[in-house]
Amino acid sequence: MKIIKFLRQNIFLIILFGVIFINLAVGLRINVFRYNNFDFGKFDLGNMTQMVWNTLHGRLLYLTDYFGTNLPRWAMSHVDPILLLFVPIFAVFQHPLTLVFSQMILIVFSSLIVYKIALLELESKFAAAALGVAFLFYPAIGYINSQTGFHGVSAVIPFFLGAFYIFELMYKSQSFTKRNIIIFWILLVLTMSGKEQLPLYVLMYGLFILLCRPGEKTKKIAISMMGVSLVWFVLAFFVIIPGFAHQRVAGYEEFSRSIGVEVDPKRDIALPNYFLSRYDAFGDSYLGVIVNVLLDHRMAIRVIFGGERPENLQRTFTPVLFLPLLHPGTFMMAVPDMAINYLTSAGGIGTAEIENHRISMIIPVLFISTIFAISFISRNLKKIGDWVKVILPTAVLISCVVTAFKYNSPIYLWLEQAVRKRVGAAYEEDPLREDLKVGDVVKIADLDNKDVLCSQKMVNMIPDEASVSGPDYLGAHLSMRETYAIFPALWNSADYVIVDVFSRKILTILDLDTNIVRDVVEDLIKSDTYKLTTGCGNLFLFEKVDSYDKEKLLPLQERYSYPEKYDYKIYSDLNVVDFSVPSEITRGIPSKARVVYAKRTNDSLDGYVL
Repeated sequence: MKIIKFLRQNIFLIILFGVIFINLAVGLRINVFRYNNFDFGKFDLGNMTQMVWNTLHGRLLYLTDYFGTNLPRWAMSHVDPILLLFVPIFAVFQHPLTLVFSQMILIVFSSLIVYKIALLELESKFAAAALGVAFLFYPAIGYINSQTGFHGVSAVIPFFLGAFYIFELMYKSQSFTKRNIIIFWILLVLTMSGKEQLPLYVLMYGLFILLCRPGEKTKKIAISMMGVSLVWFVLAFFVIIPGFAHQRVAGYEEFSRSIGVEVDPKRDIALPNYFLSRYDAFGDSYLGVIVNVLLDHRMAIRVIFGGERPENLQRTFTPVLFLPLLHPGTFMMAVPDMAINYLTSAGGIGTAEIENHRISMIIPVLFISTIFAISFISRNLKKIGDWVKVILPTAVLISCVVTAFKYNSPIYLWLEQAVRKRVGAAYEEDPLREDLKVGDVVKIADLDNKDVLCSQKMVNMIPDEASVSGPDYLGAHLSMRETYAIFPALWNSADYVIVDVFSRKILTILDLDTNIVRDVVEDLIKSDTYKLTTGCGNLFLFEKVDSYDKEKLLPLQERYSYPEKYDYKIYSDLNVVDFSVPSEITRGIPSKARVVYAKRTNDSLDGYVL
């Protein structure tokens, strides 16, 4: 009887815990697969792991930047000391996935804090559980927990939610105990350590308390929050980041000399903040960007609502039914990242996309605002107030579930496919979509040119203490060392150089001629201090050795030429050169077709749509 009574009293919380553990199980499986498939690279999981590993070895948050320079994190225009919190865990479990799993656990269990905040404000276990589960189904959470690796801005989600809950608990009970205030401030400090702009969240939170939580004690807390956060923000943006920028610039200059290109003093690398170039439509300095964003309204509106931004706004707010907009007092806390993400004028960055980790801290604010919006509506519709607390949380939950599948949230997409394959024994993923019409644009998976077995072979051949120059996608596996640079950085000084002729991340970032790879590889082959140790797939491993006699002539190369039957241009410079389809097909029975694509330029194969 006690068990039945316990189940009845805690049924909603039990359901929430059930969804939590399903999330953890699926997320664990996906992340292990992605790691083993070399989907996590140097940027960003490799960098995060390298910083924690270097800290363990006496080099505080050091990493190797784009140009092969070993420098502190803030020289790369990021200030996120939250990583120090994970050093003790990493000391016990030294593996890149330690950070991924730690973040996933923190985010998934944040749903319990959402539950507690909702229970405190709405006084309904059903509403609290529905919103807690909705948080787990929110599409961006699925991407953060399975696609983005580790980022400080994501890991601090529970600390911000926890600080908000502790304060609301104190305010509603009017009991501002010393213990709770200390916990509150610890959580705020942890939140601000997640990334350089997060002090602005605490600043806006302090403003919310000042305006919406009257009282002498709350006023003192709010003013101290705003003061501390403003000082932290100014130090990060105007002292620390510009103060170490010269190390980044020096590294860029050395890198340019090593590959034989001229240093461009006008490049964004020379700016006090590396990321200022993302807002180049407004200026090239902090003051210029801020002033022009405020004064040039037309430009700001064009940028905010240009391109795919309206769709990104819709994908951000639709899961929570746009309810946060009904409670601007709490939603204003998300203004810093909304501005940072939607005012980027540089193309191809995707800062506003729900698949991007930069949405991380907007999510807890969305759910806090949703809770308070529901509370506001229920208070103003007193006659049906209790029904509002049932209908709206249910509607938000349904919306989050529907959009999780509609926006292909990886956690639930994997779960759906796993269930379908087990329920229907004959089920096979059907590449054809019956609902597609001419003119529809569908995102397809990136074309993968990695050889996993070959990649693992290369990783196993590199000694632990060796410095390495290699492709981005090996960067997570080889991150626990002092130096891992993206080729061609350090091509003439690293202990080991791994060449993937298709991997050109750094050249794309710097807008350099892709023929530089060819020239550098030629010099590497001719060098009498590097010996070709092995090669497989796309990869070739060169080891630095003492000078030895080497044949200077390049060997004859065998080039495979596919016998092209057709030349149908289907998208930009992507052409169909051969295909075959079954002579007969039957609706409902999977059939396989074969299509051979040819690329007419040397650009990356990633990101194509059909």
